[in-house]
Amino acid sequence: MLIALAPRLTAQHILFSPALPPALLSQWKHTATWMAPHAKYVAVYPEAFWRKQGLSGQASSHVGPMGEIHDASTSNGHAALFGFLGIPASVRKKVSEADLMAHCRAQLVRLFGSEAATPEYEYIKDWSADNFTATEDDWKNPAVSHGVAPENTPNDQIWHNRIIGIASEWSQHYSGYLAGAIDAAQIGVQRIQQLL
Repeated sequence: MLIALAPRLTAQHILFSPALPPALLSQWKHTATWMAPHAKYVAVYPEAFWRKQGLSGQASSHVGPMGEIHDASTSNGHAALFGFLGIPASVRKKVSEADLMAHCRAQLVRLFGSEAATPEYEYIKDWSADNFTATEDDWKNPAVSHGVAPENTPNDQIWHNRIIGIASEWSQHYSGYLAGAIDAAQIGVQRIQQLL
């Protein structure tokens, strides 16, 4: 079985019978879910007006709620900017979504001009408020760096290679990154193919 949940979520939400080895469960429970403390703001516009100004839509900022901003426009003409919020989840919980969006728009105006003030649509995705991404342990001890990956399969006779973690946090090389999910999934599929 391939498990595409992060280790901590697997340990918290899945009951294994027979039980997994306690040391392995503890390791999984202590592996922070990388996206758990993060949030993203997306603003969709009729056109990529920033490109007309010769701007890439990329920015790093220490003034405003977003620390990292990117052009998220699609190849078929949908224009958008998105940014990862640099405000801790504990602070975001005290601010209404409408106020947070207003601060994000104001930041985009400072960076890209007045056209940024009126997106057609805007969204906030806060993974810290998502029970399928964040646990209480993630709120108490958020990931501050891409950590060391835990064992992705138990080494005991019952469970060895019968369950294999393939979420990003199980990657030995790119834990917490999108490339980590690809790496872990490839390794998981290779293990299953070797068993067939």
